[in-house]
Amino acid sequence: MSNSNITTRFLQCLDLLVAEGKVRSKRHFALSLGYHPQGISEMVAGRRDVPLDLLEKAIHEFAINPGFLFTGIGKPICIPGEEDGLRLRNLSIVTDEKGEERIVHVPYQAQAGYGGQLDDPMYIRELPTYQLPDPQFRSGTYRSFEIAGTSMEPTFRPHDIVIAAFVEPRYWEQAIKSSQIFIVITEQEVVIKRISNQLKSNGYLLCCSDNPEFDSYTIAGDSIREVWKARVKLTSYLEVAPTAMQSSDISRQLQDQQRILERLQHHFAVSD
Repeated sequence: MSNSNITTRFLQCLDLLVAEGKVRSKRHFALSLGYHPQGISEMVAGRRDVPLDLLEKAIHEFAINPGFLFTGIGKPICIPGEEDGLRLRNLSIVTDEKGEERIVHVPYQAQAGYGGQLDDPMYIRELPTYQLPDPQFRSGTYRSFEIAGTSMEPTFRPHDIVIAAFVEPRYWEQAIKSSQIFIVITEQEVVIKRISNQLKSNGYLLCCSDNPEFDSYTIAGDSIREVWKARVKLTSYLEVAPTAMQSSDISRQLQDQQRILERLQHHFAVSD
């Protein structure tokens, strides 16, 4: 029998605790958590996997990083004030009297301070909210953002509204699909861009505009506070239908084409 990846990482954390002097020995570690030291020896020998209750106690008592244990991402031991490898955070939502979640709207005027007040439930509750009848909006968390500027034209125009679905931070590397449109929130700004996801390889998102007059730029992964996947566009821009071509215009075009054809035939005849 071989150890699971979680057990292997758990033992790495235990070795680090011993090396840093946070526990005197593996035996001391086991006894301090009410676990039999022989169980640790069985894990080291590859004959047993770490039980869930021991993991829970170790995470609580010794700040072992759950993100590292379950994914291999992050530092083995959490440092106070730092995020764990799972990048967990609370998302403020607004519900109606029936407990059904409402869509929070972030108008352009509110976007300047939005990234800095995400952890303030009162700020979120003061923003406009609404519900839509489409069943797709009955599950998950959605937010809408007003478009400003022309960097995403012709896909989005100023004052268009984009309804977007929340992307859990732990899934950013997989769920942010390249060439798709996302709203990216940092402390300083709210941007809507077509994304090239380079978080895993380079630690950033490459933000591209649909309007070729605007240059692409990067946003570092550690500066991102929220990511939302664009789902629906609401627009008041209705393109004017082209004017129907009158019969006289068609007749005039046919006559012009006929004259061109006659001149070409005359030219070929002279050349022969």
